Amino acid sequence: MANFLIKQGNAYSVKVPIPVDVQPIFDKKAFKKSLKTSDKSIAIARSGPLIVQYKGYIEEARGNPTQHLEDALSSSRSDPQVNPDAVAGLEGLLQDQLLASQRVQHSEQLSPSAEASSIKAYKIATGQLTPFDAPLEKFVDSRKVEPKTIVRDRQVVGKFTSRVPTVNEVNRRTVRDFVTWLSEDQGLKNKTIRDNLSTLRVYWNWMEAHSLVPEDRPNPFSNVSLPAENRKATAELVRLPFSIDDIGTLNEALKSGSSETLNAAFKLAIYTGCRIEELASLEVSNVTQDTIQIVRAKTAAGNRIIPVHDALRPLLTQLLERKHKYLLPDLETDKYGARSPALSKQFGKLKTKLGFDKRFVFHSIRKTVTTQLEQADVSEGIAADILGHDKPTMSYGLYSGGTSLEQKRKAIMTLDYRLR
Repeated sequence: MANFLIKQGNAYSVKVPIPVDVQPIFDKKAFKKSLKTSDKSIAIARSGPLIVQYKGYIEEARGNPTQHLEDALSSSRSDPQVNPDAVAGLEGLLQDQLLASQRVQHSEQLSPSAEASSIKAYKIATGQLTPFDAPLEKFVDSRKVEPKTIVRDRQVVGKFTSRVPTVNEVNRRTVRDFVTWLSEDQGLKNKTIRDNLSTLRVYWNWMEAHSLVPEDRPNPFSNVSLPAENRKATAELVRLPFSIDDIGTLNEALKSGSSETLNAAFKLAIYTGCRIEELASLEVSNVTQDTIQIVRAKTAAGNRIIPVHDALRPLLTQLLERKHKYLLPDLETDKYGARSPALSKQFGKLKTKLGFDKRFVFHSIRKTVTTQLEQADVSEGIAADILGHDKPTMSYGLYSGGTSLEQKRKAIMTLDYRLR
């Protein structure tokens, strides 16, 4: 093991050379990792598992050794699954156009990495390898989600494909490498990495359901370990609820110069707990002096009827008199069909001006309402029906028709911010 140790400064690192024949697969010449110790005996102990792991990667790679260009072409001619016309056409492409693009005349002049890339392109074109993003548009068309989610799906799958081009290359190691790249090179937090993996996990399940990947393979995007994060730093980024005093501060600032639409959205939020997009897309036809009905929510539980708090009645009278399609009419729809982004930006500027940091956003109001309901001893089932949350229990979550309007009204009326 000592043969794989190197010392840089005061610390030891482990370095395992990658044989030339598989270097193009890893796109580097050695595996290297700091052992973070200056004690050689400790370094030897720490290096053992890593050496075994790296040698395992090499053996795995040698299970599909890199062929030479002519070998790949000749083996494909006799493969009954490969279209012979495609092979004939691509022989010319690879041996003439591709070689010319590499500024060489013979395949022997190609570097190992260039030859590996050429063979991969050839095998993709003849159907021997499947590009990871090949079925992406069919997957997107099958999704019944918001336009913004579709854009994110394309971005995430495209990002992974740029690192792992073909389905055949997807395994636990390449997924772990992708996670490391997202964390170390892209600087993403674990929450965002987890979202990326969730999208890829759904995509893989869809491909499996359509027989595009082997059914006996576990989903490689499931149960992936994430990098260790500084718990203190992570805790400092958790979104927090506004306090009663914070709500008073925001209310005074909104009264003294912010837009009427933002002021109205704020009032609606603190007395309903609605999400910002729910309020921005709320239509007059779904509002009365006694109830607010949320339709087309993100989930089935989100579609709900909320009793009107007495403090909202004067505002609702004004808004309903405007006789517009939307309760908050002075908002434009963005390219994803959402009406709330401009409103969210306005609120962001206001709260920052007042000294609130990144832990406080418009959604923090929803946390404030939840906190107030809990502190008023409102049962979780009633609070869930007001906020549009799923109920996890079998009895209430699956079989109950929900709490009554009167129960929800009593709960709503416990919200008191002592506003003037």
